[in-house]
Amino acid sequence: MCAGLVGVVSYACSLLMANMLDTADYTQFAAAAMILGVVGIVANALVPLPLSHVVAVQPQGSNERQNGLAFSVFVSCLAGLAAAIITGSVTLAIATPDLAAIVALASFVIFLVNAPAGWLQGELRFTWYAMSTMGEVVLRLIFSLLVIVMAWGAGGAVLGFVVGCLAPLVVPWRFYRDLRWRPRVLQQKWRWAETSDIASVLCVVSVLVGLDVVVVGFLDGGSVDAAGFQALATIAKGPVYVAAGTALVAFPLLRTPGVKVGEVVGASFASFGQLVVVAFAIIATAPPLMSGLIVPQKYHGSLDLLPWLAASGLGYAVLMVLSTILLAMRAYRRCQLGLACACLLVIGGLWMGWQLNAVTGMAIGSAVGALAAGVVLSVLAWPVLATARPGRSAGEFVVLACILMVVLAVTAQLQPLIWFAVAAVSGIAVLAHQRGLLPHRNDFRISRRRQVGRRSKASGRRAKTAVPSPGPVLASHGAVIPWIRWAFSSNLTAFIAVVAAGFAVRALGLERGFELWVDEMLYVRLGESVAAGEFPTLPDGPFFLHPPGYFLLEAGVVKIFGITGEIIEVTLQLRWLNAVMGAVTVGLGFLLVRKLATPAAAWLTAVLLAFEPFILRNNSHAFLETTAMVPGLAGLLLLVPSGHVHHKRYSFMRVATAGLLLGYSILCKDFFFICTVAPVVAAMVWKKTFPWRSGLVVTGFGFLPYVVYLLVVAAHGHFPSWVWAKSNGLVRMSGVEKSTGFTSEGSPSIVSRLIEQSGHFGTSYFLLGLCPVVGVLLCFSNHAGRRLIGLAGAALGAAGLYSAVFGTFEEQYGYGVMVAGAICSVLVVVEIRERYPRTRNTLTVITVCYVVLTVILGLRTAVAVDNGFVRANDWVRDNLPADARISVTNSTGHFAYMHDSRFGIWPSAPLMQQNGVSYILTQSKPTSQGYGYANPTMLAWLKDHATPVVTTPGLTNGETTIWHVDPVALDAAAAAGIGEPSKEFGTEK
Repeated sequence: MCAGLVGVVSYACSLLMANMLDTADYTQFAAAAMILGVVGIVANALVPLPLSHVVAVQPQGSNERQNGLAFSVFVSCLAGLAAAIITGSVTLAIATPDLAAIVALASFVIFLVNAPAGWLQGELRFTWYAMSTMGEVVLRLIFSLLVIVMAWGAGGAVLGFVVGCLAPLVVPWRFYRDLRWRPRVLQQKWRWAETSDIASVLCVVSVLVGLDVVVVGFLDGGSVDAAGFQALATIAKGPVYVAAGTALVAFPLLRTPGVKVGEVVGASFASFGQLVVVAFAIIATAPPLMSGLIVPQKYHGSLDLLPWLAASGLGYAVLMVLSTILLAMRAYRRCQLGLACACLLVIGGLWMGWQLNAVTGMAIGSAVGALAAGVVLSVLAWPVLATARPGRSAGEFVVLACILMVVLAVTAQLQPLIWFAVAAVSGIAVLAHQRGLLPHRNDFRISRRRQVGRRSKASGRRAKTAVPSPGPVLASHGAVIPWIRWAFSSNLTAFIAVVAAGFAVRALGLERGFELWVDEMLYVRLGESVAAGEFPTLPDGPFFLHPPGYFLLEAGVVKIFGITGEIIEVTLQLRWLNAVMGAVTVGLGFLLVRKLATPAAAWLTAVLLAFEPFILRNNSHAFLETTAMVPGLAGLLLLVPSGHVHHKRYSFMRVATAGLLLGYSILCKDFFFICTVAPVVAAMVWKKTFPWRSGLVVTGFGFLPYVVYLLVVAAHGHFPSWVWAKSNGLVRMSGVEKSTGFTSEGSPSIVSRLIEQSGHFGTSYFLLGLCPVVGVLLCFSNHAGRRLIGLAGAALGAAGLYSAVFGTFEEQYGYGVMVAGAICSVLVVVEIRERYPRTRNTLTVITVCYVVLTVILGLRTAVAVDNGFVRANDWVRDNLPADARISVTNSTGHFAYMHDSRFGIWPSAPLMQQNGVSYILTQSKPTSQGYGYANPTMLAWLKDHATPVVTTPGLTNGETTIWHVDPVALDAAAAAGIGEPSKEFGTEK
């Protein structure tokens, strides 16, 4: 808690400087402050930690304690001189000589006053230590106010660090009694060896923590972007303050003779985890309205960097805690190896980020590098920490952490004031929990004074130096009320964690990473019509091509949340519904494989479904397939045998519920019949996979929702329309009529499309071809549940292959195939390993490579920007004159603006001239491939004779551009007949 308060006051000082100094001065001050922050971390590692060990094990007045104290003071002076030279030289490269001299002085003083801090830590006087550090930053804050009044600039602001260092000198007189002049201690090599081991490690950590701020100031010094980066980085380093507090408590305790290492390490991780997760969640999800209150207005353009910088702060905090614990346990080489890897990852991330996108790229690179470094060090530290069981009760902690982050992220989007309330409550709750104010505590319970032998009043020396008490007392992290313990002991914990993680991945680029499609806007309009109390209806009448299951769900969301607005805005909001359903799909896939195979296979499935790029893409659009898959998987999960014998009534309810879920999947999209009810029917005859009585119950209840729908349709006199829509849809899907899809005349071949997009969806296309193969293989499994899933996978895979070769294969059809392919592939790998144990290593290598490639492609898809229509719509809303006319060139644009009289379908020069059109909205990729209303020659003419007013590149549509056409050039083009469509312009493939 003290570390957090120190961080708040320290940031207040920085905030004053950010508001009162000009941009150039603040950039210099921020860089100098970060350099001194690094110096402080190094000084805290080099001096207090070794000294705290000596003080912890040696009694007051002893010769060894006096030697240790003398050594620490000498090292402080020598290291302070070295730090003054180094920091002064570094500052001189980015600032004035005066500022460099002040930084050098501050560095020396910071080192000089660290011996008292080490003495306090060794004595376990953490209350005094907290008051000392608070006094330091308060003095600096007061001096900052003086700097503002006197207008001393960046140099005066940095001088505040020197003034603040007076506070740590105020310590009990017993510290000064043990001070002795003993220069001979500098000749003791073992002291230097231990100090150098600790210093080398902590110096590397501290340099990594402040490297991004210093480098961005050097590379882009004086710019508003660099200053904004530095201002936000100070906030984002909040988790590092938590790590520093954990380190200063854990190190002396772990070095105490006879300590129970498992208890100390467990308490350290528990305390650190609670505080750092809350700090990270609050910083990363802070809405601009709130973060803008503490960040100067001139740096508001950098607020989008805050989540990335918070992630980097989390990674640095993990590095600091793990390295300190490894040092305390004397695992020097393992720690140094991990930090060597961390240097490569962090520096590489910063370099790549700068090369790709300057300041913004550096923020992203810093986050990726720091988090990767934390993971690497965690893996290396695991053998050392295994005895402390750091993973014990981690499941419930992960669930609660994910829930907190999701709640904060959602409330930040909905209402900043609600976010503030949740953030405040969570922060206060975790602090109260740490301080023991709640029924169950999970932090260090340390008395104000040491318990390692009490001092005799007569001599002032310890009367007993036997094995000390362990210090920290940790209440069980699982000390929760019974119903919560039951929930966490089941698969519910893992399911919630998987769903939360899946949702977080889908939330990354939901509104900016996936281009609008006409299909999703059609579905949104259908949902709005149902919300208005009508049949699913489009402007041309009732809609019966697809059943209303998804539209009913959309209508409920629209009603509950009161969603209104233009079609583009409503579509973007309803995408969140599919993001949630997609995340639930990940969780259901996890549970299904967990029931049929091993926990490792289940987690592998969760990773594949969470990051698989095509699945991610479908989940990020308002498509039918995402919602249809959820009840389908839930129904199959209920049907898979669990091995337990249940009462007949329970069994009937289970299969009936499963049937209704499968039926609702069909009610969302008829096509899902082949992977829901059809496999159950087949399972009744194939190898006696499913009992025929239960199969009949499932089938009957599976058809029930659709039968009810047909009765409602017939009762309202729409049955002939339904028959017409379904017959036409069946003819088109079967391939008899090829008006849409890759097999239609003039469309690009599916092979060329697969090759073109293999760099983005290569793993997806592999699953597309693998699904029928692994589905058939599973049909011959000895496990009945696996055979049932294999039948579903084989049916979907066969339907996908037929559509691709003969039928109307559209990209949405691939969604179910890829979900089934991912699940069936994992189950087949488990089958092969069980039958042929010698293939274990080969399969492991192939699986790991495939999963890593999937995660890379998935992250690439999630963070890519592909929002041409949204950017064009922003320009239209802000800049298009009220009397202007603009042509659209595909059905997405037509449907988006069909109620705006300024828009129309005039895709050629003659049509534009006849209708007084001066703007045209184009998409380069579909137009060049023969899709849309415009002729490719029209696009070529626009590039040579029109002016682009807004252009957005993207994966889906290529370049989405609004062109302004000069009337004179348009007249000439109309006379030449430029861009005449090769078909009627009112239709589209």
